[in-house]
Amino acid sequence: MKLSLPVKQGVFLLLFALVYANTLKHEFVLDDVIVITGNKFTKKGFAGIGDIMTHDAFVGAYGEALELTGGRYRPLSIVTFAVEHAFFGSNPFVGHLGNMVLFALTGLMIFVVLMRILPEDNGNWIPFLVAALFIVHPIHTEVVANIKSRDEIMALLFLLITLLLSLKRLPVFTYLLAPLAYFLALLSKENAITFLAIFPLTWYLFQQKSLKKIARAMVPYLVIAGVYLWMRATYAGMVGDRVTADIMDDPYLGASFLEKYATITYTIGKYLSLMIFPYPLSSDYSFNQIPLMSWSNLKVIGSLLLTIGMIVLPIWKLKEQPLLALGITIFFASFSVVSNMFFNVGTSMAERFVYIPSLGIIIAIVSLVYPYIHKVKDGRHSIPRGMALPLIIVLSLASVATWDRNKAWKSNYTLYAADALTVPNSARIHLYFGIELISEFNKTKDRATLQKAIAEISESARINPKFHHAHYNLAVAHEKAEDYDAAIVSYNNVLLVQPQHIKTNLNLGLLYGRIKNDLDKSIFYFSKLRNSSYRRVDLYDNLGIAYGMKGDLQRAKAILLEGIQYNPNAGKLYFNLGITCDNMGDRELAQQYYATAFKLNPALKRN
Repeated sequence: MKLSLPVKQGVFLLLFALVYANTLKHEFVLDDVIVITGNKFTKKGFAGIGDIMTHDAFVGAYGEALELTGGRYRPLSIVTFAVEHAFFGSNPFVGHLGNMVLFALTGLMIFVVLMRILPEDNGNWIPFLVAALFIVHPIHTEVVANIKSRDEIMALLFLLITLLLSLKRLPVFTYLLAPLAYFLALLSKENAITFLAIFPLTWYLFQQKSLKKIARAMVPYLVIAGVYLWMRATYAGMVGDRVTADIMDDPYLGASFLEKYATITYTIGKYLSLMIFPYPLSSDYSFNQIPLMSWSNLKVIGSLLLTIGMIVLPIWKLKEQPLLALGITIFFASFSVVSNMFFNVGTSMAERFVYIPSLGIIIAIVSLVYPYIHKVKDGRHSIPRGMALPLIIVLSLASVATWDRNKAWKSNYTLYAADALTVPNSARIHLYFGIELISEFNKTKDRATLQKAIAEISESARINPKFHHAHYNLAVAHEKAEDYDAAIVSYNNVLLVQPQHIKTNLNLGLLYGRIKNDLDKSIFYFSKLRNSSYRRVDLYDNLGIAYGMKGDLQRAKAILLEGIQYNPNAGKLYFNLGITCDNMGDRELAQQYYATAFKLNPALKRN
């Protein structure tokens, strides 16, 4: 049976998606821990779906929403992770396969939607080229290779399904199924809200609907958007309900108005350049990879002129080139919510942010180039061999680049090692790479690896001297290197930023007590946490031991008893309380505490 051209094109598009086949053996990386491996709701499987649907995306991992503007509410992708966990456990192969399949379907859906809205006499080459370029474009590696970013894939897939269903004539499609698909897109990720501008424009440009019909058709989508916003406000909050005081989560903290918007304008040009020439790529562009810019910078001015041109061109060519207008509108509408123009998104830029916007740019480029690369014979469109070769070269080079970039996403170690070279001014990447090196040292005990970790984390702290995570992990690395004086300096740098930092005060108390034999300072740092909300066993255990070693047995006893009030099942506290009473000469009471300790924790008896 001879296959029609559209079917052949569709098969080729599915085969193109195999460019991500080398991710199937990859591990969980980057933020996968937040939504998969470290998320208590996900790990409940089906039983966790209710919690996933009614909480901020970070609650399952951290126990609370983070101080990020507006919170994060994109539960549907996390629900799919919970379902996968119910059937397969924490299996990265299943996660990567799911992303690849959904991405392949997205590429196919781009092809189908564009075939539906464009005239049939173009031979489907415009839809094919747009879909093919989208699938092989290297800038999408972060979204497809990082399982967590399934939210981006699902949002676009459901938006395309919505658009396709909305073009149907039957009311059941336009007023029920299409809005339902749109609701699923919103539950996948918040940026689907921007397609409230894309739907009516598509109907106007390609179906010639009247404004009255468009207004009527938009009612169910506005209702759905209202329901979603209510859910988001109820379960995760809205923009403006919280702010961060950490420049790692707000790159424009402390910037002037002019500096902020000059830098944002520059990033638009940076995004566009990566869409044309996607190299080098990185998983992170946070502080201070993109420093604050001024309006005297030629790159900022160039980006501004390019942006203005992109806005003016589709308006000027609205009727003449409707596909160009649609592409540019998709870019600016979907990019607006991640641009930092209107609210902080937590970083200067990220490749995942242009997953949906890139579709608009690809549509615009193909619509501009297509008239010069095709020919029409007997009313049929085709791509001449002379033009087919450059297209094949472009698709091949993009596929190779994507396949190669995928390799960096194999593990956290390979990702951060690659990106530490690509974004040398990112404090976050140097820290993350340093932490991975510490993990490697823990396995190999190779001192050279530990020294490299110290160098990487020191660079992170140099880039951002107020980055307390860098100072803390640098102190940990120095402790492992047995350079305790350097560790103390780094721990104190943490306390300059966060005086009540729990782990730092605990570690300083242990370091002074066990290494420096300075019980007064040990007690000082432990005691600081008694004024905080920290009430765990290790605080009272270590503080009680410190007082006991100092000879203040009454204070040691009081501390251990206080600890038992907050931790009544802590056998260790009862055991040390028994030792303390023994040393005080109260053997009878000591035996009572020993008995309770052994009952709560029989392993203590063997010690």
